[in-house]
Amino acid sequence: MAFTVTARDIAFVLRCSGAGTLAYALASILGLEHPVWASISGVIVSQEELNQTKNATFWRLAGTIVGILVSVTAGSLTASTGMSVAMQMGLSIALCAAIVRRWPDLKVAMWTAPVLFFARDPSVSLLTIGYWRGSEVVLGGLTGAALHFVSERLIFNLENRAPKPDA
Repeated sequence: MAFTVTARDIAFVLRCSGAGTLAYALASILGLEHPVWASISGVIVSQEELNQTKNATFWRLAGTIVGILVSVTAGSLTASTGMSVAMQMGLSIALCAAIVRRWPDLKVAMWTAPVLFFARDPSVSLLTIGYWRGSEVVLGGLTGAALHFVSERLIFNLENRAPKPDA
């Protein structure tokens, strides 16, 4: 059985690697606290087909925003009650899980809560942490989507320049 490598195979590898690397570099240049989340998001949204990447990007960003809103709200409202961070996180996950039961594509919201709580310095507000994590994820997701769009344009141009075999 022969294995052939196509332009799309090469483009997929390059844009996944490029998305992770470029998102990390951009997040670092912008001074974001944890550029690794930008890198991870850039790779996560990179799918085989452009429509799949658009869909993954939309739901990744939407789920992250929902997770941040729920976690910041729940954490802020319960912090003064003496509720432990573990309980605040558990409540946030439960609320996100209830939302995900209705809209399963928002599933990233459930793991956004632990990310916010475990990376939190107690001297920094949960709102600030949410802003940083959200910024990192949005930057990475948009970077991955942009690289996919650019690679599709390049492949389209290459395919349309190639000589057509005579019928």
